[in-house]
Amino acid sequence: MEVNGVSYSSDKKLRRCEQQFFYRYSEHLKIRVKKKGLFMGDILHRLLEAYRRKKDWKKVFDTWKKDEWDKLFDEEREMYQEKNLTPELVFDLMSHYVEHWEPQDEKLKPLYIERDFVLRTKAGLIVRFKSDYIATDGKLKILFENKNKEKIPESNERILDPQVHAYCYLLSKLPEPIKIDRIVWDYVRTDPVPVPELTKKGEISKRKINTDQRTYLRFLKENKIHPKTVDEATGIHNYVATLPETLSLQRVINRPNLKIGELFVRDWVERANRAKAIIRPTRNWDRTCAWSCDYKELCEADMLGKPDRNTIIKANYLVSIKGVDEK
Repeated sequence: MEVNGVSYSSDKKLRRCEQQFFYRYSEHLKIRVKKKGLFMGDILHRLLEAYRRKKDWKKVFDTWKKDEWDKLFDEEREMYQEKNLTPELVFDLMSHYVEHWEPQDEKLKPLYIERDFVLRTKAGLIVRFKSDYIATDGKLKILFENKNKEKIPESNERILDPQVHAYCYLLSKLPEPIKIDRIVWDYVRTDPVPVPELTKKGEISKRKINTDQRTYLRFLKENKIHPKTVDEATGIHNYVATLPETLSLQRVINRPNLKIGELFVRDWVERANRAKAIIRPTRNWDRTCAWSCDYKELCEADMLGKPDRNTIIKANYLVSIKGVDEK
């Protein structure tokens, strides 16, 4: 198979299915309509980049909405809207992010923002990776890894995560090494936080929901409700004071593990070198293909020998000559 380099994304595809890797990196096919996570991640990364560069992120949002969102086909917009992805949600989350984190972010000094890195191994294979954000806090160098998730994950998802530890290792091996002292998982929850309900009598439902102060206070304001009990010390309604400040944002601090990072990078390089010798890629065909692979329809057509292969490609894919994904 054609292997021009390796990245976290390319290795993930290779581990998942050789045929999936072949479609992406030998035939250079890239899905036209991104899944919700990738679509949301793309715009949030652009808005965060503008914010971190001290630019007007609202102008970036307006351009995205006009040039990309508004030009989607009706069925494409409806697909995203059915999954709770709208421009209003994007704007609201980014506004909340800035308001919530700006006091903390003002203390940081940016070093690299959405920076591409390339490192050549001794065997000649190129490793490509992209850092979301590297900043200093005093003497500490911090790698921020932005993640948009429908729900903010539990700690077990971060244990021995290959991506960030591998990036820390690769950064330490650059011609001008960058020593990362701290990792920050920077989460944005893309599923709406549950909102209280009103009963037929116009009272707040007593049904327990997992909500936060921001959502609850917005609900009170929109419904012009003024609860009688207020905490005298904080000025916050007693019940609201028991809620977490926000369930939409979370930053989790971790320490880099360069030994783990090196292990993962060596695995990436080894798999990529082995892939060069593959003449006939194999398939991992199972029920997960429906939601974990962008090439299911094309793969199915190839297996059945359907004559409409080119029609499927023209309808669903773009040809991208990029060697590997940056991330």
